[in-house]
Amino acid sequence: MKRTIEKRWSTDQLITGIELQDWFSMLARNGFKVDPSYFHRAAWISAWGLPLSIVGRMEDAKYGRTLAAMDIKPAPIFILGHWRSGTTHLHNMFYRDPNHTTSTTFQCVFPSAFLTLGGFLPQLTSALLDDTRAYDNVKFGWHEAAEDEIALAKMTGLSPYIAFMFPDNAAKYAKYVTFDEATEKERRKWKEAFSYFIKKMMLDAGGKRVVIKSCTHAARIPMLLEMFPDAKFIHIHRNPYEVFASTLHMRSHTDWENFFHLPDENVEGARMRQTAELGRVVFESMIQHKHLIPEENYYEIPYTDLTGNEHEVMRDMYQKLDIPDWDQAEEVLLPYLDSIKDYKRNKLSIDDEFKQFVWDEWRVVFDTYGYPQEYQP
Repeated sequence: MKRTIEKRWSTDQLITGIELQDWFSMLARNGFKVDPSYFHRAAWISAWGLPLSIVGRMEDAKYGRTLAAMDIKPAPIFILGHWRSGTTHLHNMFYRDPNHTTSTTFQCVFPSAFLTLGGFLPQLTSALLDDTRAYDNVKFGWHEAAEDEIALAKMTGLSPYIAFMFPDNAAKYAKYVTFDEATEKERRKWKEAFSYFIKKMMLDAGGKRVVIKSCTHAARIPMLLEMFPDAKFIHIHRNPYEVFASTLHMRSHTDWENFFHLPDENVEGARMRQTAELGRVVFESMIQHKHLIPEENYYEIPYTDLTGNEHEVMRDMYQKLDIPDWDQAEEVLLPYLDSIKDYKRNKLSIDDEFKQFVWDEWRVVFDTYGYPQEYQP
């Protein structure tokens, strides 16, 4: 029986936009092993990589001195939390504040060249993008907020996201969740790339404060504090059953879009195990290290307290974290909240066997945040 390959012809790979030399380095680290079913994906990424390498060098030459002289002030605001916990909702609200900026889809797809290409390429290609993300109803577009981890994966090759593309070699990338076991050279490379990317965002936005949202950063608090001791941190958490189920739903789309290796025959079982392990590492690191953040720079909220109360919660965040210009933020936040009031969440399948698995694997989350073993949607 011929194996079914889902989304085989998708060109929505998160590694699209990587420079050619970095792409070949990533392939070499994975033994140049690409399943023939995905040769067209490798060709697609290579075709983009050559011109982007040229433009990237031109961009470095043009802006390198300016970026080197820049300070990252004010320090960033980091939104922390596991995937599907409400981090994107928070990210989108902060991004509406005219005093803030964040990494956009375009910047994350083309991290080496967005200062050069941003003036015309989004307009030329906007019709090619879907209006919403494939796995939920969140608005999508070149200028919508996006995870900087996608850019960092291309710029450094040091990201757990690469494990989703090369599942046969997933173990190689586990250390890049926390970077605790990474070498000092790897840590330095990642920090330099992260700082460079933030400065490019700030330069593109006229020096505005950057709001960062990548769920992997929840596992990197010590390293982030080394870089930005004055940063603000907002942590949002959600019922673990819902988080796990929603993450599996998301990955049922994104995994198939990114494979270069054919996955295990039991792809659903492998996804369950990997989601459990990755989540446990993120949660345990977050819980272990959040006390390192100065109290005045940390805000924590359950997802259920945010939804339906966004205006009041955001006002409270601005006040307690001493984020300036709430009046300006409020003016744009209220119309935005009105525009998404009819947003429909995915319906999740959560049965008793699933609940027992999540309870066993993520017990630390239930215990830390007081979620009950019994679940009522």
